[in-house]
Amino acid sequence: MTFDPTINAGNLILVGLAILGFIGGWYKFGALDMLEYRVKAIEETLKIIASAIEKQNATEKLVALVDQRVVAVEGLIEVANKEIADLRRGNGFIQAPRRGNIDGEYSR
Repeated sequence: MTFDPTINAGNLILVGLAILGFIGGWYKFGALDMLEYRVKAIEETLKIIASAIEKQNATEKLVALVDQRVVAVEGLIEVANKEIADLRRGNGFIQAPRRGNIDGEYSR
């Protein structure tokens, strides 16, 4: 077997086609498509994150509203407890200290 160092047109065509094939493959499957795929994936992830942040903000508003309602109900409970305690001591609409009871029939 002998080595032929001459270059002919067929060899140049073969090398040119190989280079074109490599560049075409790189363009089709390589950097540009993968970069576009990565950008799309990042955009989708950012959309998911944005929707999650919007949901969290809505939830925080609801929690703040519930906190306000809880504070209001606690105030009402305090008022009700005071009124119940007054009724137990006889200081209320049932029996006041200045009169025996509503109709005066019963005494203490």
